[in-house]
Amino acid sequence: MSETENFVYDPYVAEFHGQSHAIYRRLRDEHPVYHNAERGFWAISRFQDVWQATMELDALGTEEVEESTSLLPMLNYLDPPRHDRLRALVSRAFTFRRVGEMEPTIRRIAGELLDALEGRDECDLVEDFATPLPGRIIAEMIGVPPDRRETFLGHTRKMLTTNPDLTIAEAIKEPSERIYEEFGQLLDERRGEPKDDLMSALLTAEIEGEELLDEEILGFCYQLIVAGNDTTTSLIGNGAVLLAHHPDQKKLLAEDPSKIPNAIEEMLRFEPPAQSLPRQSRRPYSIHGKTIPEGERVLLVWAAANLDEREFELPERFDVTRSITRHLAFGHGIHFCLGASLARLEAQIAFDTLLERQPNYTLIEEPGWLASRWARAHGQIRITLPD
Repeated sequence: MSETENFVYDPYVAEFHGQSHAIYRRLRDEHPVYHNAERGFWAISRFQDVWQATMELDALGTEEVEESTSLLPMLNYLDPPRHDRLRALVSRAFTFRRVGEMEPTIRRIAGELLDALEGRDECDLVEDFATPLPGRIIAEMIGVPPDRRETFLGHTRKMLTTNPDLTIAEAIKEPSERIYEEFGQLLDERRGEPKDDLMSALLTAEIEGEELLDEEILGFCYQLIVAGNDTTTSLIGNGAVLLAHHPDQKKLLAEDPSKIPNAIEEMLRFEPPAQSLPRQSRRPYSIHGKTIPEGERVLLVWAAANLDEREFELPERFDVTRSITRHLAFGHGIHFCLGASLARLEAQIAFDTLLERQPNYTLIEEPGWLASRWARAHGQIRITLPD
């Protein structure tokens, strides 16, 4: 199974998330370069090691990973120079100014979702708030018509869960094909009738005088709707549960909303929605006295790194007042999350409005974790809605 008989790091199995923090601790302390031969991957887990690995593109690339061969081109799985040209183009949609201009819309939608809960004693925070808030925003941004949003978002949610008996290619095949089909139809519609949305803009965009290929547009929209929906949903859900577990900190934020942006960073550090992302070794890679051979799958384990006591004081204590200068929830280097500023704004507004309207919410039951090889997410979060 692994390099030791009494320790296994296997994020594919359903029971992993219930004990992940303890597993990550042993991973960092005892096996900072870990090999799971059965699953076919290596893992790097200490903060500084992961931070450095993100910058060593000559040694650890992205274009060769299994996900890249199963999906249309997307920024996560592209390397320079193609990555840099595409990112420079699509990043225009995520400037601080453009994201800031979305604040009134995000606040309106958050208010409407909470208005719909008036008179109820309880709700599922995932279904009623954490999912539709970023889902509506990112769908509107891309240009998905309102009557087709649930179809798109339903397919993206299938990307969260993991069947340990399937290969990565098998697991993502069906939902990714459905998403591409939906976006292909939308792409044809926008060619005939452009609108003020991102897909229409991508159709006329150029890189060094060349227009984007259809597969590049579809690949980017795929990444955007998956990352822009599922990970922000998980951020809001994970954060809400953490605050329910720490009512004193929830009360602090309700009384002083100016502390919410810092609290978002602590939520991201403590329970990052994306637990890890893969690289592929392009040459032998030596670290901590071990050498990862060429051609191997390598996981950069953001979640383990974010709990590293070598970087953070008392890292397994959730503290919304913690001073955080850096973390790895959004990655690092050229693949730093393109939509990080939008995710932060959506989460800030989500907690602004939730704590203003329902500061005394509590958990009805402990939510379970979805079985996922890469995501940290609750499938359901049932909370009270006190008068």
